[in-house]
Amino acid sequence: MTIEKMKELLGKDEKITVEQVMAEFDISRSTVFRDYAKIKKITGAVYDKNESLWKL
Repeated sequence: MTIEKMKELLGKDEKITVEQVMAEFDISRSTVFRDYAKIKKITGAVYDKNESLWKL
């Protein structure tokens, strides 16, 4: 999975779960969070642990 594809997905839906990303790209939870760390630096997206959602 590329960072660009994950950014696109976040751009389409400003709130998205880890499970949705895992299903969309058929990747592991650890891969999602590793790539998310890179996206956070670029977009400022934050992960809300209480709601289990990423938010832009």
